[in-house]
Amino acid sequence: MRPLKTLHGLGSLILAIVLAGCGGSGPEPVETTPAPQAAPNFVHLQSDAGDDIGQGRTYAYTSGNADIAVSVTAGRLAVRVGGSEAWSGEFQLQGAQDKLQPGYHGKALRDATQTGLSWSGEGRSCSAAQGWFTVDQVSYQTTHHGTDLASLDLRFEQRCEGKTAALRGQVHWTAAATATAALSGPINPPPADLWQPPPGSLPASGNYVYLQSQPGDYIGQGLSYTYTPATAILGASTSAGRLAVSINGDQTWSGDFQAMNTLTQLQPGYYSGLTRYPFHTPAVGGLSWSGQGRGCNTLLGWFVVDGVTYIDNQLASIDLRFEQRCEGGTPALHGRIHWASGDSTAAPGPVNPPPAGLWKPAPEATPDKGNFIYLQSDTGDYIGAGQSLLYTQATANLTLSTNGGYLAARVDGDDSWSGDFQAMNSLSQLQPGYYGDLRRYPFHNPVKGGLNWSGEGRGCNTLQGWFVVDRITYLNGKLQEIDLRFEQHCEGVTPALRGRIRWSVDDDTTPPGPVNPPPADLWQPAPGTVPASGNYVVLQSDAGDYIGQGLTRTYTPATATFAATSNAGYLRVYLNGSQYWYGDFQAMSTLSQLQPGYYGDLQRYPFHNPVKGGLNWSGNGRGCNTLRGWFVVDRVVYTAGVLSAVDLRFEQHCEGGTPALHGQIHWAAGT
Repeated sequence: MRPLKTLHGLGSLILAIVLAGCGGSGPEPVETTPAPQAAPNFVHLQSDAGDDIGQGRTYAYTSGNADIAVSVTAGRLAVRVGGSEAWSGEFQLQGAQDKLQPGYHGKALRDATQTGLSWSGEGRSCSAAQGWFTVDQVSYQTTHHGTDLASLDLRFEQRCEGKTAALRGQVHWTAAATATAALSGPINPPPADLWQPPPGSLPASGNYVYLQSQPGDYIGQGLSYTYTPATAILGASTSAGRLAVSINGDQTWSGDFQAMNTLTQLQPGYYSGLTRYPFHTPAVGGLSWSGQGRGCNTLLGWFVVDGVTYIDNQLASIDLRFEQRCEGGTPALHGRIHWASGDSTAAPGPVNPPPAGLWKPAPEATPDKGNFIYLQSDTGDYIGAGQSLLYTQATANLTLSTNGGYLAARVDGDDSWSGDFQAMNSLSQLQPGYYGDLRRYPFHNPVKGGLNWSGEGRGCNTLQGWFVVDRITYLNGKLQEIDLRFEQHCEGVTPALRGRIRWSVDDDTTPPGPVNPPPADLWQPAPGTVPASGNYVVLQSDAGDYIGQGLTRTYTPATATFAATSNAGYLRVYLNGSQYWYGDFQAMSTLSQLQPGYYGDLQRYPFHNPVKGGLNWSGNGRGCNTLRGWFVVDRVVYTAGVLSAVDLRFEQHCEGGTPALHGQIHWAAGT
């Protein structure tokens, strides 16, 4: 609500009319002298305590702080107010009257069949209303459209739901004042005492956005920020009388600066009395600056366009200052924006040579040749859990791929990891050098680049770090080799995860196949404990083994349905008898068929290391969450590429425990 003193132009005359029109209830018709035709339009509302619609407040609107629209159609007068609050009024004449006439309309009900009245807004309205309205003055004019309303003075009183508390109002409107108001714009020159940035706080040249937040300001958190094209992506665009500004850097911000709706382009000058865009008063303009997950619910502020140019209706340059205060508070956020479409400032590339003293692994920690990914985690680092880990192509699948200035590194082995390394957005390919002051990819500053290493169900919420490309080559746009180091700190803590990646497309190292002959000391069923012929499965469970429950069981086609299927290097065995079991046996990813030999250091299929293979035996509602084990293929036969016979032994330990489940499988097709 604006104080009554903001009704510029009529002074004490309007004040006297408003107060006279809103006092008392149920008056006799009053003769009034019509107001001057060009006087500013206004709507004044005065609400008693207990009135649900006006909430006991007084409201004053003029053409300077609200859109006021008046129309007459077939004996119905409609009044609309779009200001810091939104209102609508309906006044219905009785019977066949189709033109307003001066006079008193009493006993007005909310009923379209007779004299009617309804004033509502801000989501509030009467279910049933009683009241009156008086047309103190009305005139019409002939235009090329026909006969249109030229001026109106009206007073009303409304009581909701039979209550005593009333809402009273006065409307003064002229078409001439509406036309005059449409010519209004910002104040130019602006007041001299408005905020300016401190001397020396702004860049000497180029585009920039400068923010200065006072202590207690929720949006800027009491800090000062400076952004240039070298530190952030700065965006500026206009649509009609609105400027939209965006910042994507170490922080993200967005600003909207809306002129009064009479302007199709921003003009130099002072735009004052602004509320939050897009919930502002259209006739006044609006403002909003928000970011980092913070925004005002309500605000008051101003902005000044110190200079602006358009070329072919496109924004070419602008200099703008602003102030906003949230939720009626005193602390302010101030800002200064300088933007020109011709600024070609670009973000710097990586620092080359890199700074001395950055982390490198000890020479003995990594292989002399071949592809590898090495991780070294400090005690207290959440991601690496304080471990040092080395992966080569003989122990894990190492996958690297690039897309423009982005590198993705993946480890799929005993552990699973993924790394993201993003260059600054000015680069189309990674280049040698140091990429510093990085944040978590993909929530990074695009003009600096980003970084993220995560895996094993662990990742940073926020991080700071760097990476160095020591060597990199491309051929026809495709990565050929890279040597890269990195360091990241999660959640602002000191312990770090560091790593080195060395990779070349020429490394043809492949994982070893199964060990053949197998180690001699591996588990075998005791002599005489297996059937002499035919297909069978023998399970021998140690005491404490969760899967086999410490029992020994033998299954043959006479006691259970038995099936075995294979696909490439994978075998599945089914048993369905007094118990139900199934087993999975996966060779290393380099094999297209099972081969005789020992497959060791296995994890649970299908969450296994693909270069080693996997194993899983479960059933009867019991299975391992994690396991370690091995299997041995003592004999395997394929006929025309289809498995026809297999002899296999295995051992698995659930959840890192000592008790084991052992098994032997003898299967031949057709038996």
